[in-house]
Amino acid sequence: MSNTSPIPVLRGSRGTVLRAQGTTLFLGRPHEEVRIPLVAIERIRAEGRSVTIELIAKAGVTPAVHRVGGVSEAAARVFAEAVNRALHERAEEDVVVDGSGLVVTRVLTESPAERRQRVVRRAVLTVALVIVALALTVGLREGGLSGVLLAVATLIQGAIAAVAIAGGGAGMWAAFRGWYLTRHGITVEAKNAADTPDRLGSSGTYVYTDTAGVSRTVGGSTGAESIQVAYDPQDPKKAVVQRSRRRTVVYIVLSLGCLCLGFALGGVVITALITS
Repeated sequence: MSNTSPIPVLRGSRGTVLRAQGTTLFLGRPHEEVRIPLVAIERIRAEGRSVTIELIAKAGVTPAVHRVGGVSEAAARVFAEAVNRALHERAEEDVVVDGSGLVVTRVLTESPAERRQRVVRRAVLTVALVIVALALTVGLREGGLSGVLLAVATLIQGAIAAVAIAGGGAGMWAAFRGWYLTRHGITVEAKNAADTPDRLGSSGTYVYTDTAGVSRTVGGSTGAESIQVAYDPQDPKKAVVQRSRRRTVVYIVLSLGCLCLGFALGGVVITALITS
């Protein structure tokens, strides 16, 4: 298949994507990717807003199919026509007897970082919806201009409370990780990346080497030539910069202050909701 062929990318329901690249069709789903070589395909059928990929099979055997629904009807027709034209004419002795045997399926696993990002996004969306619902409830109960002002005030207070609680919680978790890794991890010296040969960096990036000899980076704002970091021996890429006791105490106090502010503002919002 020519790389310049005007074959559209089909985007179907539930995050399904079907695209052509070279001599292969790529069918992507949220948790897997299916690679279908053209030599394994008997034909492509466009049926309204769906596309069916029919694989080659032995005579008398029901062919395996892959179906993508919810696509553009016009794009489906163009895609099917273009791919069918690209399918090579096969002599009878060259027919692939089992197209499904040439299909490769790769399961897409979610990395821990991607999982954390997904959880954070859902949490942020949930909290935002709750705050908006509370603000609307308070405003509708009060009614009139005062209700609008009260709803806006509730919205602002709720947003500040959520940010303060999230920031304070993250700070306390970071303080705990620092305490834990300092006592149960491995402490090494990390050098400023700007002073490390063959590396691009700045005063905010430091390089350390784990027990396996792998060089890793960690952020630091001291600007010093070297700092001490502690990393998890089970997962060496997780490292924390060691702070002085004074800085740690200040960090914890600020985090607790954010938590107190957040819970106080949250209490005000809940009180306004109950008494309105």
